[in-house]
Amino acid sequence: MLPSQSQTLSSTLLQSSSIFFNNSLYASSNAMSDSHHSSMLSPSPSEYNSRMNMNDLRMRQSTFPHRQPIANPHERFLKRTMENCPANLTGRKRTNWLKAGRKAQNNQQLLSTLDPFHWPTYNYESPIFIHRRTSESHLYGIIHKISNVHLYTIDTEADRPTRRYPHSLPALIQIQAIHDENYSTVIIIEVQHLPPTSSSLFHSIQQLCQVIFSSSNKLMAWGDVKKELGPFEDFNLFDLSQVTNTLDLQKYFTKLWNQTHPHTSDCLARHQPVVDECISEDVLVCLVNSDDINDEFNPNDPAEDYNTCICPTEIRPYKATNAVWSLQKAVEFIFHQALDKTLTLNIWSCGLDFHLHTWQTHTDKRTRQSLIAYAMNDLFAPTNLYFHLNKTSSLSSNPTNPINLNTIQINTALDLPLFLILADSHAKYFPPVITISSYKLITKAISGLQWVNQSNTQLCATSIIIASSVFSLIFMFWCFLSHWN
Repeated sequence: MLPSQSQTLSSTLLQSSSIFFNNSLYASSNAMSDSHHSSMLSPSPSEYNSRMNMNDLRMRQSTFPHRQPIANPHERFLKRTMENCPANLTGRKRTNWLKAGRKAQNNQQLLSTLDPFHWPTYNYESPIFIHRRTSESHLYGIIHKISNVHLYTIDTEADRPTRRYPHSLPALIQIQAIHDENYSTVIIIEVQHLPPTSSSLFHSIQQLCQVIFSSSNKLMAWGDVKKELGPFEDFNLFDLSQVTNTLDLQKYFTKLWNQTHPHTSDCLARHQPVVDECISEDVLVCLVNSDDINDEFNPNDPAEDYNTCICPTEIRPYKATNAVWSLQKAVEFIFHQALDKTLTLNIWSCGLDFHLHTWQTHTDKRTRQSLIAYAMNDLFAPTNLYFHLNKTSSLSSNPTNPINLNTIQINTALDLPLFLILADSHAKYFPPVITISSYKLITKAISGLQWVNQSNTQLCATSIIIASSVFSLIFMFWCFLSHWN
């Protein structure tokens, strides 16, 4: 290491640690003891849904904490067919009943033929849950960790309406803070388990949300970001008017796919105008194709989808104007993996974090683990597609490179000196990656890490160093920062 690099690196580490630990000391002096009084509903429930009267609210609040998630909600849909559809279901109810069955069956078929979608575990750490049991010092650490992040992927989950609970209930805000393509911090806000709005802990959660939902940050979602966040606005965690720099990845993907997969010549030929002055008007009336009466083809934008499209499904899976891709289908076509949607309809407000102690049995805990994995994949999949699309778009500016949206391009690594900080949990609030003009610094915090651990090599620093072949240069910075505790 050059002396100048050593001084710069040391300065970065000292500055990073001092900022965080000063905040930690301040936060610990104001730490609030855990409160069991949760805002089980939106801070302003009457504004959230005026159709729900106070009796409904009291019933929901008293019974909600005991509701447990469903391990396999798709199971009851798998055997639905037209033959066994209840005779009393007609019209839209019958259509929806059969549609739910087809979705479940298609999902199962996809899982049986493709490998499951996954995001490499070394790209992220365990998710951070935000709720009434989160400590303020932990929140300050998170704020410090994501202070230099300006790209986020957002998703939300809500309890679907049921006969007993006829109104949708906002439950989760999932946030992926993207440090770079290979490193992310995942935050899950459990809005039905927040502390009282008058508490200092709630104000600290607001500070975290202000950092994330800032107008200086870019927020992405598979769909309209503001519509995704709209049902959560009444919790007073963020100001939706500040969410101005957004990207609808669903529309972005659909547009780019259509541009790179034009309709076949046979499909377009069906819409070419035929001019023959010898044909009388009476004959022309007889030659009108009834399919063309409702034809959605737009000659001014031939790349768009339309209902009379005859292109193969591999090129154009959607056959309607303004159709947008489902996230599951996009993952299938681009990465040839199956994004499992089995758990979509569930009790997301159950309290996913084990520290909330809302679970009753080991089955409840296992189901929560599956829900957490589902919620994280609904972030990772759009993010993975985003980086894939960016690489594809950058290649499109070079006419010598053929464009294939289905091909995953390899990212070009920067030719910078690379340093690794391998540390125990004291470094968990350090940004996982810092890149400046002279070097790139990666921090890997492993809770329980020791210099020597003969019983568990994953917690043994010497074993990790010896086994490491990823980095050409390892800078070992052991963060036993006990004097800061």
